[in-house]
Amino acid sequence: MRVLGIDPGTLNLGWGVIERDPRGRWIHRGHDCLRAPQRQDFFVRIAELGQKVGELIDLHQPQVAVIENIFLGKNVDSAFKLGHIRGICVAECHKRGLEIFEYSPKVVKKQITGSGSAEKTLVRELLYRQLGIPLDSGKTLDASDALALAFCHIMQDSVRQRIRKAEL
Repeated sequence: MRVLGIDPGTLNLGWGVIERDPRGRWIHRGHDCLRAPQRQDFFVRIAELGQKVGELIDLHQPQVAVIENIFLGKNVDSAFKLGHIRGICVAECHKRGLEIFEYSPKVVKKQITGSGSAEKTLVRELLYRQLGIPLDSGKTLDASDALALAFCHIMQDSVRQRIRKAEL
């Protein structure tokens, strides 16, 4: 199973791809940020990010996409803009036949660190250790957040599979 994690952002959209091989090993396929020019009109930016997400899917060929849930902070306008970005990501994933899941940041943090209120830097450190990625890889927190989403889903899927086997 190959999973694409997406951390939506209006300027920087984090992505990460992890694969679980038949023997249960995790394979890091890549993670980074897609960027849209800040000076462009918002709707042009989201269309451009959508096109880049589509190209990313075509390149990595995941079966599953995991997109971070929106959390409503103090700035409602930002939440609406993130909703647009999420929508275009969902559309690109759906268009290519991916199964789509979503997790909140707290669930992802708890899965990786044991605490839903862990700092993003701790999540990145533990995740990178687990996947054998150098801490000084130069990737942004948006990129590691997206990778954490993919990793969380693989872990959750492993639990679901064990439960299914136990029920048989």
